[in-house]
Amino acid sequence: MVTAKAQLTKATKKLLLKWDDANEHWDDTVSRSIEKKHIDPLRASVRSAIAAMDNMGELLSRAEQECS
Repeated sequence: MVTAKAQLTKATKKLLLKWDDANEHWDDTVSRSIEKKHIDPLRASVRSAIAAMDNMGELLSRAEQECS
C-alpha cells in the first residue's frame, strides 16, 4: 500500500509541477478550462485516493494485529 501511495503522490507532484510550468507561459481561456475540467478534479481525486489508501492501510494493520 505504501508503494502505491508513494507512486501516486510522486506522479501527481510531477504532473502538477509540469502544469505549473506550462501555466507560466500559457494563461488563457483554454488553459483555465483545462484546469477547471481536468486538473482540479484530478487533485481532488488524488487526495481522496490517498486518504482511502491511508484508511485501508490502517484497517489492514488492525486486522493483522487482531488475527495474530
